[in-house]
Amino acid sequence: MAQGSTRRRDFLKVAGCAALTIVGANNRVNVAFIGVGRMGARNIGYAAKVPGFRIAAVCDVYQPALKDFREILADPSIDAVCISTPDHSNACMTVEACRAGKDVYVETPAFVHVEEGVKMVQAARKYKRVVQAGTVERSSASVQRAREMVKGGALGEVRFCRAFEAAATDGGVHVIDILQFAFDEAMPVSVTAQGSTPDTMLATFRYPGFVASYESRAGNTYGTAFHGTKATLMVIPAADPHVAHWKNFLECIRTRAKPASEIETCVRSTATCVLAHTAMRHGMTLNWDEKAWKLEVESL
Repeated sequence: MAQGSTRRRDFLKVAGCAALTIVGANNRVNVAFIGVGRMGARNIGYAAKVPGFRIAAVCDVYQPALKDFREILADPSIDAVCISTPDHSNACMTVEACRAGKDVYVETPAFVHVEEGVKMVQAARKYKRVVQAGTVERSSASVQRAREMVKGGALGEVRFCRAFEAAATDGGVHVIDILQFAFDEAMPVSVTAQGSTPDTMLATFRYPGFVASYESRAGNTYGTAFHGTKATLMVIPAADPHVAHWKNFLECIRTRAKPASEIETCVRSTATCVLAHTAMRHGMTLNWDEKAWKLEVESL
């Protein structure tokens, strides 16, 4: 633990120095990184590969000498923040960043409770912020092509889908997001699940028109399968889409267009997974009310 903490502090010192030495043109977007653990550190690397971003600040609980989260939000020179903190704090920080007038890149899982996701969407809408979620597969050319095939009828009528990944990863958000992306953000009508978190889980989702399953277990590969009446399509993203995802974020900051993983899409996928874990813990079937969801999201 001590050795890991030392390496983390050393990295933060280097990152902090790098932020001071990067000098960009006036049209660069100043981005601060909040939380620089495994994904936070990677996001710094991805953003650094996108011309147009300037790494302006780094903050983390392991290095008080670097900027505090509240200082970053109060700094008018910061245009955007990347939030890669533990799951339970992502939602609060996203809402506060939107309130402070910052655009946001937030990692997954974006929240722990469905109500938090609603607040994230409301904050993005109310403060007119670009909020890109870390469901990066939407920036993958192979996933985009798969979506076109599903929507275009190349597989026939899709009646069953299967999402699967190794145990103890991200709770299913990424593979479920691929599924819901292909069906225009549809959410399940009901959810049942069984297993033993975090090692093994099998969830069943009933969507309008088809049924899907999610399987998490040791030794699994990673992907989403679409089973149609004409053909079956297995989607396993091959290329790393992270840099493309950051490029999309930059473009949307400048144009104010919706990003590839606009926050509501991630909230829908995350909420689906949260419902599955809740159903498993309590041994019950949970139902989803789409109309009630829309009313809650739209009420500011």
